[in-house]
Amino acid sequence: MCGFGGKVLLVTVGAPRCEVADLIRAGVSGSFLKRDSTSLLAQVIRHIIAGGLWFNQEQLQSVMNLSKRTSSETQHNRFTEREQKVLSYVFEGFTNPRIAERMGVSTSSVKATLQQLFSKTGVRTRSQLVRIVLEHHRDQL
Repeated sequence: MCGFGGKVLLVTVGAPRCEVADLIRAGVSGSFLKRDSTSLLAQVIRHIIAGGLWFNQEQLQSVMNLSKRTSSETQHNRFTEREQKVLSYVFEGFTNPRIAERMGVSTSSVKATLQQLFSKTGVRTRSQLVRIVLEHHRDQL
């Protein structure tokens, strides 16, 4: 958005927590969730046109949490051996039961590992996980 003088409002179903800071750095003036009311949308547009910014509390909190991370916390978020193994099977398109069978663990264990990966990467779905890992965690594959 370099050189662009206009205002940008992102209308979305949600942005992964790890991308909110990038959006702000890129100059996005606000993020509006599709589930919010149209009357709020009109208010947000007026607010941004007047020079304000609009991000919901959850998004701002995630940006603050990201900025507070230290190098030791970043090291803590490295993927474990089990997480890396599950990721490799996710990349191959295996289902949870098939991953469990391959690893010799329960399906519940695979689900728990996936939830840990979702939490570490700030995503909610397998497809988001794959994208974020490829974009930001390729060194851990």
